[in-house]
Amino acid sequence: MTTRAQILDAAYRTLVAFGYNQVAMRKIAETAGVNQSLLHYYYGSKENLMLEVLEYVNERLLARQRTMYAEGGGFEKIWARSLEFFEEDVRSGYVRALWELWAQGLSNKRIAERLAEIIGGWRALVAGLAKQALVEYGIEWKLDPVALGRLMGDVYYGAEAEILAGEDPRVHFEGIRLLGNLFRWIALDERANGHTRRTKGDAR
Repeated sequence: MTTRAQILDAAYRTLVAFGYNQVAMRKIAETAGVNQSLLHYYYGSKENLMLEVLEYVNERLLARQRTMYAEGGGFEKIWARSLEFFEEDVRSGYVRALWELWAQGLSNKRIAERLAEIIGGWRALVAGLAKQALVEYGIEWKLDPVALGRLMGDVYYGAEAEILAGEDPRVHFEGIRLLGNLFRWIALDERANGHTRRTKGDAR
């Protein structure tokens, strides 16, 4: 492991364990096994280090998600696997780390802007997944994939907030699983009511 990775890993574990306000550069240095002056030399401040930590962890998780999407296998399989990843992210502390920084972003414009960029990467992935589902079920004309992707993402973020507040995560995991059935239900309803798929040339 490189010194950078060693520091970022220690900073991440410290953030998850103690929360942003209780994180101290001294504690991170001790956990990483490096001199505290090295942290100040490379990052200058706790804020800079925490943003680097979030970007470091987020890049790995986005890469994991993109790889899973690229492997294909249909919407329902991808949605189920995404839920498994979410459960892992709750257990690992990533969700806690993300929301610790979100809380700081309420009064810190720089943190808020960086978080918006990071969340944008996830929003784009989910919008793409929504589009895939709409095409796969033959209902792409029915819903706006961007708006639908935002709704799907917001369900996750709402679940994260309530889980961190002490709610039973199993209820939220089940709710997310059920949301994955939305497209199939719409398609079944369309067929049950005798609706046929419109083509791009249809106007209405």
